[in-house]
Amino acid sequence: MNKDQRGLLAIMVIFAAVGLAYFNSLSNPFIFDDRHTIVENNYIKHRETLSNLFTNKVTSFPIAKGMWRPLLMLSFASNYFISGLSPHGYHLINILLHFLNAVLLYLLLETFLKELSFGRRLGLTLIFCLHPINTEAVTYISSRSVTMCGFFILSGFYSYIRWLQDKKTRFYILSLVSYAFALMTKEIALILPILIAAYEFIYNRNLWKEKKGIFSRLMPFILITLGYIFMIKLIFNEVFGLFAEAKSSLAIRPYSSNILTQGAVSFFYLYLFFYPFNLCVDHNFPIILSLKNPLGAIPLALIIILIFTAIGLRRRLSLVALSISWYFICLLPQFYGRLNLVAAEHHPYLAYFAVYFIIGYVLLKWEPKKEVLRLLFIFILGLFLTLTLLRNFQWNNEYVLWKAELKANPGSEIAKGVLGLYLVNKGFDSEGEEYLKQAINSKRNIAAYPSILNLAAYYAKFKNQPEKAMELLTQYRHELIKHDSLRYLNTLGMVYAGMGKKQEARKAWEDALKLYPELPEIKANLGWWYIDNSSDIKKAKEYFLDALKGNPDSINAHLGLGMAFEKEDLPQKAIEEYKKSIKINPADPKAYYRSGAVYAQKLLDAEAEWYFKKTIELAPDFAPAYYDLCLFHLFISEPNYLKAREYFNKARELGFKTDEKTEKILEDKAPELVLFN
Repeated sequence: MNKDQRGLLAIMVIFAAVGLAYFNSLSNPFIFDDRHTIVENNYIKHRETLSNLFTNKVTSFPIAKGMWRPLLMLSFASNYFISGLSPHGYHLINILLHFLNAVLLYLLLETFLKELSFGRRLGLTLIFCLHPINTEAVTYISSRSVTMCGFFILSGFYSYIRWLQDKKTRFYILSLVSYAFALMTKEIALILPILIAAYEFIYNRNLWKEKKGIFSRLMPFILITLGYIFMIKLIFNEVFGLFAEAKSSLAIRPYSSNILTQGAVSFFYLYLFFYPFNLCVDHNFPIILSLKNPLGAIPLALIIILIFTAIGLRRRLSLVALSISWYFICLLPQFYGRLNLVAAEHHPYLAYFAVYFIIGYVLLKWEPKKEVLRLLFIFILGLFLTLTLLRNFQWNNEYVLWKAELKANPGSEIAKGVLGLYLVNKGFDSEGEEYLKQAINSKRNIAAYPSILNLAAYYAKFKNQPEKAMELLTQYRHELIKHDSLRYLNTLGMVYAGMGKKQEARKAWEDALKLYPELPEIKANLGWWYIDNSSDIKKAKEYFLDALKGNPDSINAHLGLGMAFEKEDLPQKAIEEYKKSIKINPADPKAYYRSGAVYAQKLLDAEAEWYFKKTIELAPDFAPAYYDLCLFHLFISEPNYLKAREYFNKARELGFKTDEKTEKILEDKAPELVLFN
């Protein structure tokens, strides 16, 4: 086979391997950050809000403020416009990006190791395709930021090398465009000029003679970088925590502590690469505070030694020198970004290319028996395929995933908090409450504070215990205001409302709105406050309409606007809002119930029966729907007293306070059916 035929065969084999490894992830649900990034993100769901993605908005809930990732978010928007919230299309794009990155790895191995045999080069690429350490980057939809940005970084780097080799301008232009696209995908793109500079430093044999030429060809990358930094400063008034007027939200720990911690994490990632068992979302890696801790001092010393080793080897072993540089350059953003999860399996996705380069170099210099090497490759590929398929299976179910997390890392408070929320939402109250309580005791803010708020909301909304929720919020008030004041105020308003403290609830929500004036959820809450506690229907409508501008899919706002129209005696408009709510969430019984009530009371329409029955189908214990069905059968043109009494009894059985007049009518008209006592 000639070179082109081998290349085509390699692409086909890589495509088949990636497809085989990830076909069972296509139906995996949205998990963890996918909720605020995609499921609850209004900005990606409506064409009129897409322009917000080019300002300082990444999600419609302020979790990811301070980021500028328009290309990434546009990719999610494209998925949404094509397939809505069906996860298949989202996973398909993630898998495609992994395939493209695998092809680029093959091309880079071909560039750096021309003498390495086709079979070994392809075998190494297949290990990348099937390696279970990549499952988080590929299967976890939100990790598209890493694979997509990685694709543009790799494209830019490869195109630059091709331009140096072939002197074709189109490759240089492609490298610059790739860099611009990478910057619009994720901040880690800033490493591309550093990777290119490292390549020039290591591979250019006339470095000092050509320094002006090197500087001139790097200058466009520098200008793009400066333009990007200026734009970020203009939008956010800071650059990833620098130049901030107030203390940055990124300041979770001191830089010194973060550098020491990430130094140790860098070697932990190598451990995971060679021993990819017990993988999990949260490795609960310890924070290293001082050089007195050997876990901080030794890795930092090793990194310094490796950097000087790379400088010393740049002439004799250029690829080894580049690989060492590549690994730590790709992890540089983690040394700066003080993230809650200090060790996440998707972070080293690009850094691992350095490992493949070095293994490729070893395979070039090592001459084992072909049969032995072939069997070794088959064993590794089979093992990795099995582990990847099993890991994908864990991501297929949120309960299974977080249970597996706790098995791999029993101390993960994040897993306990997320699992607790999942269980209480599914109706497993006692078990979910216990997990939330365990997460609250965590020393890690990322686990404790969301769990406090989730548990308080659970007490207020589902357990009807607002006093207990208030105790929790009062106990942790100082910490919650410091770390998550917006969600604290929103939850506080909800708790006050449950306690009947109307003015306090309104003030809490108004204070939350001052912090984040665009948040639709708060506006809808205030709209409902005016519906329940005021005759100012006009003010309620203003809040609901404003909420719907920010989030056209806000069920709470559609229901509230429907109620406002009911109070204004505009039944048809009320029905329109309820139908919009049903279209957004066909499983929500409230919209069906209110539709039934309007059809029965305002429009005297027989459709009311269908809506009340649908309400009961979705919520079998919803007593008002049974009572309204009783009234419906009493007052239709041809009353059905037996059915009316049947529904009346069920409503009473469920604890609904019935009307004496209705009971008397039923006693007179249908005495043969004994009323429930």
